[in-house]
Amino acid sequence: MGPLKPVDAGLLSACSAIAVKREWVEKIRPDEEHVHVRYFIASLAVEHKERLGRAARGHWSVENRNHHKRDDSVWQEDRHRHRRINIAQNLALTRNALLAIIPFDEERNLPSLIADYQDRKQLAINLILHARPVP
Repeated sequence: MGPLKPVDAGLLSACSAIAVKREWVEKIRPDEEHVHVRYFIASLAVEHKERLGRAARGHWSVENRNHHKRDDSVWQEDRHRHRRINIAQNLALTRNALLAIIPFDEERNLPSLIADYQDRKQLAINLILHARPVP
């Protein structure tokens, strides 16, 4: 079997493919190095290497900006493994909705904000009823 052509895969505008290699060491186990490779297909020509790199980095910018909120000590989302898909999806939808309306700033982190909402139930209800998504 030969290489797959973009047309055969239904990717009519594919002009290039890139591999992005990430190497990291965890703080708790500095002797273990991790390597992960992600592959991207793009409509940009191979000659636009710099733009391809920016596009690959930009693809993960949303997760990079929000990961510390999602995996904070309150939710620890990365540690949860639910057996029933509906539970995981419902929790993700609820967390997404809360992250969209909770007013974050540099001085307040998620645990302190959630503690406020737990202690002041009316504040939480008002947030849900009157808040608009934060850009």
